[in-house]
Amino acid sequence: MKKRIIWLLLATFLYQTFSSFLIVSSFYINREYISENICINRFDTITICRGICYLESELSDASEREKEIPSVKTPELQPLFCEPADYEAYAATIYFPVHKMYPEHRSAPALSALLFSVFQPPEIC
Repeated sequence: MKKRIIWLLLATFLYQTFSSFLIVSSFYINREYISENICINRFDTITICRGICYLESELSDASEREKEIPSVKTPELQPLFCEPADYEAYAATIYFPVHKMYPEHRSAPALSALLFSVFQPPEIC
């Protein structure tokens, strides 16, 4: 369902974007039919127009329909009360400790000597 809605919205967006291109391309595809049957000057003996009057009327109708579409612009908001904020930039100083005290490290051999003195393997005779 979501894909159908997305395709529908995409198609309407593309139609609005390329509507004048579609009008012009359909005019050139059907130019002979338009000049013989739809053109205002089709009854003249020597036709100079060849359907251009139809193209101009279609393009003007499309531009009028485009003007009727409301624009979706957000209005500019002006606050009722506005206090100017004065901010001063300052340089932050970062202090690094010169000497950090770490706990003393006990060596592993002293710990292993303690463990072997308590836990002894059995002696083989």
